[in-house]
Amino acid sequence: MRNLNKMVLLFLLAMSFSTTSGCTGDDSVTPRPRVEPKEDKGLIALNNDNIHVMGVRYISRTPEKLSFNRFSDEVLNLSNQERRFSTHYAGATTGISLQFKTRSSSIHMTFSREPGMNGGGAFKVLRDGEDLEIISFEGTVNEPIQIDLNSLPTDKEYIYEVILPCYTNVSLTKLELDEESSLVAYEPTSKKVYISFGDSITHGAGQEGATYLTYPYLLAQKLDMHLYNLAVSGAKISMPMAETAKDLPQADIITILIAYNDFSSGNRTAAQIDNDYRRFLAEVRKNQPSAEIYCITLTYTTNTSNATTGLTPGEVREVVKNIVTEYQAADSKLHLIEGDNIITSVADMVDRVHLNVAGAGKLADGLYDIID
Repeated sequence: MRNLNKMVLLFLLAMSFSTTSGCTGDDSVTPRPRVEPKEDKGLIALNNDNIHVMGVRYISRTPEKLSFNRFSDEVLNLSNQERRFSTHYAGATTGISLQFKTRSSSIHMTFSREPGMNGGGAFKVLRDGEDLEIISFEGTVNEPIQIDLNSLPTDKEYIYEVILPCYTNVSLTKLELDEESSLVAYEPTSKKVYISFGDSITHGAGQEGATYLTYPYLLAQKLDMHLYNLAVSGAKISMPMAETAKDLPQADIITILIAYNDFSSGNRTAAQIDNDYRRFLAEVRKNQPSAEIYCITLTYTTNTSNATTGLTPGEVREVVKNIVTEYQAADSKLHLIEGDNIITSVADMVDRVHLNVAGAGKLADGLYDIID
C-alpha cells in the first residue's frame, strides 16, 4: 500500500510540473508567427508569378530570365514561304509590357538582347498609370540595358508598368528591389482585349522604336483595352499570323491593316491578293467569332505602282473594300475603314509609306473616332 501511495504521489507531481511548464500546449500562449521565406536582399527570382507579362501569349520563365514571344515556336519554325514574315522582325517586343506591385524605394532592372531585331528605341515606366520615366537607347544593343529607379515613394504599394520597345528583342534578366522589399501579390485590372494585325505600319516603323508611340498602343489606351500586337515589319498576308489568334484571349476589337508588302515588294496580282485576304479574314473570324473586326484599307503612300505587276494602291484598296462589303451581308461585326481618308499626305509620314510620330497619333485618333 505504501508503495502504491508513493507511485500516485510521484504521478501527481509529474502532472503538475507538466501543466505549469506549458509543455502540453497552453492555449493562452501565442504561437510564434510563421516566417515566410524572403528573397535574398531584394533580388527577385524572375519566375515569380507576381511579375505579370502583358500583351503576349508565349512566355518562358526561369529564376534567371523572363522572356516572351508573340508567336509560337511552331510558327517560327515554319519556312519563310509558309510564314510570310521574317523571324528577325517577329521577335521584337512591340505591344508587350511588364507589371508588378511593390513598396520598394528602388527598382533596378536589366534587359538583355535576344536574337532578332536590335535597333534603338525606348522603354516607358508608369507608376499607378502615370508616366514616371522614359529610358531611351540608341543604335544596336551590344550591352544589357539598365533601368534604375531610385528615391521612390514608400508610403504605399505602387503598381509599376514597364512598356517594352517595339523594334528590339529583349528579355528581363534582373529585377532587384531594396533590401526590405519584395513583390506584392497583385492581379492586373481586367480589361477588354484589342488585337492588331498588320505589317511595319502597325508594328511601329517610324515611332522611334517605342511601343508607346505606335498607333495600336495609343488606340488601346483610348479604348482602355489590353493590346496584343501581332504585326510584323515586312509581313505579307500571312495565314500563320491569322492562326495565332486562336491562342489569344477572345477579343472585343480587332484591326487589320495589311497587304502593302504584297502590293509593293512581290509579284502578287490583284486576284492573288483577293484570295489571300479572304482566307486571312476567314481564319481570323473563325478564331475570334465575337470580335468587332475593322478592316483598314492602305493608308496614303507615295508609291504609285508596282514596277513588275503594274498594280496600284488604289486597286488593292478596292480588293479590300469589295471583300468586306460582300462579307458584311453575313457578318454584322465586320467593318470597313478607309485608311487613306485618315492618313492623306506626306505630312504624316517619315518615308513613302511609314507614319511619323504625329501620323501614328493621327491614325489612332481617326480609328478611335470611328470605333468608339
